[in-house]
Amino acid sequence: MGKTFRFLAVLLLLSLLFTGVPAYATQEDTEETEKINYSSGVEENSILDNTVLTSKVESFLQEWDIDPQQISVGYCYTATGDSWYYNGEEWFYPASMYKVPLMMLVAEKEYNGELTQDTEISGEKLSRVEELILTYSNNDWAHVIRNYLGGDAAWREEAKKFAQLKEEDYDPDYLDYCYFNNMYMTQVMETLYFDKERFPNVIECLLAAEPGEYYKSTLEDKYEIAQKYGSFQDSRGVWFNHCSAIIYTPNPCIVTVMTSNVTKYETIISKLGDILVDYTLQLDTQLESHRQQLEEAAAEEQRLQEEAAAEAQRQREEQQRQEEEQQRQLEEQQAAEAKAQRRKEIVGTVLKVGGALVVLAAVILAVRAVLVSKWKKARREKERRLAQRARRRGDNPEYRRGDAAPAPEEYDRPGQEKNVPQGTEDGTESPAGQSGRKPEKGSGSRDRRGKYTPRH
Repeated sequence: MGKTFRFLAVLLLLSLLFTGVPAYATQEDTEETEKINYSSGVEENSILDNTVLTSKVESFLQEWDIDPQQISVGYCYTATGDSWYYNGEEWFYPASMYKVPLMMLVAEKEYNGELTQDTEISGEKLSRVEELILTYSNNDWAHVIRNYLGGDAAWREEAKKFAQLKEEDYDPDYLDYCYFNNMYMTQVMETLYFDKERFPNVIECLLAAEPGEYYKSTLEDKYEIAQKYGSFQDSRGVWFNHCSAIIYTPNPCIVTVMTSNVTKYETIISKLGDILVDYTLQLDTQLESHRQQLEEAAAEEQRLQEEAAAEAQRQREEQQRQEEEQQRQLEEQQAAEAKAQRRKEIVGTVLKVGGALVVLAAVILAVRAVLVSKWKKARREKERRLAQRARRRGDNPEYRRGDAAPAPEEYDRPGQEKNVPQGTEDGTESPAGQSGRKPEKGSGSRDRRGKYTPRH
């Protein structure tokens, strides 16, 4: 029994050891994947340098001993519209930053003519409501506007149009608990900047917000800054502290920093703002050459497209020519086949007619042969009868008086009778024929014995 327990204990220990190895490996793989995904690379031909920006932010985080999972950074250089993110897909509770897209929905109604700055909402003019919510971050009035827009789910769904995220990119917490990620918030600020007229009075209220705080703590004396902060501690004790702003450098930039349980968050946010403003000023020196490069690249792209279009046109024409050539060859082949078929039909017809003529000739020859054979047979039969008659006459003395058998030549053709004068059997002319010969006594027809039958 003791051996059995020891054996089971060994098996249990081995199973725990082998189970832990893949789990550890999986954890390492996950961490490696997360490290790779922290920095969102920029698009091709962008003026932004992904490597430089990533290096600046990671060096800063290392210096301040900040876990990359606790922070998210978004940046947009408005001169070109290029954006870059560090951990930009991580979702955070936005705290009061949600009030920016909320009030953009109200301001859009004013732009569309549904409201004016003097329109009263719950007894307060719209201009004052915007100031209370955006400049002073008043929560009570924010709740009023949320209800005014149909409730949280309704306004959050409609506010998706201010960002360029795909529907599948949204976390369910966006609608359920109003969670934002850096990409969403930065794109909302981009929409506000690039389409300012569509959202009257929103930027003006943000320019007056939080003087001397966040980005304004170090940059307010140099540039105008339209910013909105957010700060909130949830039921788990997690602190969310963020700030998103349009910083009006010569070519303005948009900076969004979101943090979770980061101490000295306001200092961290302002220093990251300083780093990105410095980078913006460096980009300004490169902007002209970058635009020239873009123009050259665009011209080259245009040239390549034109060459590709010309080549495609040439190929289409060549293909059309080949198709026409194939069609011509096919038509010639069909014409040749039709001609050969006609020739074949003609030859067949000639052969049929020739065969018919041969058959007809054969029939004619056969008929002729039969007729000739019959004629010859009839001639021989007649000659035989004449010969027999001649023999009979030769044997009868009464027929020897100068009567001679008719010459065979007198019978020219079958059926031709001897030219015998009418009225006598021996060829002598009758008195009517004026032969001068008188009929002899006892002349007349004879019977089979040779006797004459008297005529009466």
